[in-house]
Amino acid sequence: MWVQDAWYVAAWTHEIEPGRIHARTIIDQPLALYRTTDGAVVAFEDRCCHRFAPLSLGRLEGDDLRCMYHGLKFAPDGRCIEIPGQKLIPQSACVRRYPVAVVGSWVWIWMGDTAAADATSIPSSLALDDPAYRLMASHLDYAAHYLLIDDNLLDLSHLSFAHEKTLGLDMPQWADQRPHVVPLERGLRFQRWLANHPTRGFMRKLGERVDVWNSYDFVFPGIFLQRTTFHPQGTAERSGGREPEGEPPFYRVDEQAVTPISARASRYFYAAGARRDDIDPGKLERLFGVTQLAFNEDKTLIEAQQKTIDLDPTRPMLGTSLDAGPTRFRKLVESLQR
Repeated sequence: MWVQDAWYVAAWTHEIEPGRIHARTIIDQPLALYRTTDGAVVAFEDRCCHRFAPLSLGRLEGDDLRCMYHGLKFAPDGRCIEIPGQKLIPQSACVRRYPVAVVGSWVWIWMGDTAAADATSIPSSLALDDPAYRLMASHLDYAAHYLLIDDNLLDLSHLSFAHEKTLGLDMPQWADQRPHVVPLERGLRFQRWLANHPTRGFMRKLGERVDVWNSYDFVFPGIFLQRTTFHPQGTAERSGGREPEGEPPFYRVDEQAVTPISARASRYFYAAGARRDDIDPGKLERLFGVTQLAFNEDKTLIEAQQKTIDLDPTRPMLGTSLDAGPTRFRKLVESLQR
């Protein structure tokens, strides 16, 4: 069962190129996306109302989209405005248009009741061209249910093991220390200190060891907005476990979005970077390269996990204290499905 009344990330803004129709699928619903001449993004159901041919195989004519099976033409609001050889156009000649919003550099689509769409409920994220930051971005396609990816992001203890040579290098604290969890509207906030962390590479300028403050919000359907700051050793103790004050020497940004395509397919959007003054382009490429290696480690594990689950879908998993975040979030998803 899918949650219909929700905003889902369909694409990075730069992926929706002018002059092209882009096919996407979200929660088993095929979509056709394109830009009008003023740059606005339109999202139609990818199904002509006539003989159900995919509109993503159609042709753009200015702001309109023509189905290239029998030539019906649709305005950006979804109304059919032309049927070749027929003057009368019935009111039922239309295709569903989905509400679209652009926040940061993500194109969001509301998949439920149009009247319930409220763009102000979309969580804030950075634009990739924000002048205060240097960011790089990409995406991965998973052969797995989206909630398995969500579980991964809701329990970062796996960094100490799945990413022992990448993001979790020399950081057993990810597995040993539990975060403080705060409920949010349709999500959870996780915060913790990772003290006495050895530095490597260009981070050595901060000293041999640092204290790391990690905080991220995780909001349905899988929006991960993380800020990680690095501080002189001893800051964690002086802060008494609370969020640090003042400007940190290094400020890292990670923003991700998990979008369900079908029961066994998901798309994972991700961006990583830091404040512009903290990192130069060369170091950003190295940081992003390590991030990509780690995310491919996740992909390998989660796709293998999905195959194992499918062998015996009813077999229960063993619960541990590590599962507090995933368990709470799955209960939230269940409540949204009712």
